[in-house]
Amino acid sequence: MVSGLWLLGSFTIVGWLNTSFFHQRIPATQIRSYSGLFSILILGVGIYLGMKQAKIKNGGALTYEQAVKTGILIACITALIVAFFSYLYCTVINPGYADFMVKDTEGVLVGAGKTTQEISRQLEEVRKEFTTGAQVGMALIGQAVVGSIAALIIGLFMHTKKTI
Repeated sequence: MVSGLWLLGSFTIVGWLNTSFFHQRIPATQIRSYSGLFSILILGVGIYLGMKQAKIKNGGALTYEQAVKTGILIACITALIVAFFSYLYCTVINPGYADFMVKDTEGVLVGAGKTTQEISRQLEEVRKEFTTGAQVGMALIGQAVVGSIAALIIGLFMHTKKTI
């Protein structure tokens, strides 16, 4: 839930701070990337806390397999929640999201002195990247894959070590 709420609110809040408060001209795609990276940190912390709770429930014992299963389950649930929040954001909260991202990117490209052909090509990519379907798909795949990799790594540190 924390990842979903973060991604739901961060783009709007950081975007507003960017233009209204700090008067910076950070491209919206860059803000979106930073908020996405921070959500990975949130996911990692959630996986760690979930494994820690599983270890406590098992009386202080946790095999590597149990740790990884716990982490992957958390990653998959998070992926579903984040995908739902992405859908909600793109269709209800900000239905003009894709158009905004295209327009913002166009301003950045024009400001950078790109040619008409370069701008046209890059804007076509941005249109595809920020459709509702693409955002939902990236949330599902991204959170599940990154979370599963994190589970494999965090599980190495969280499982109960065997003593000889």
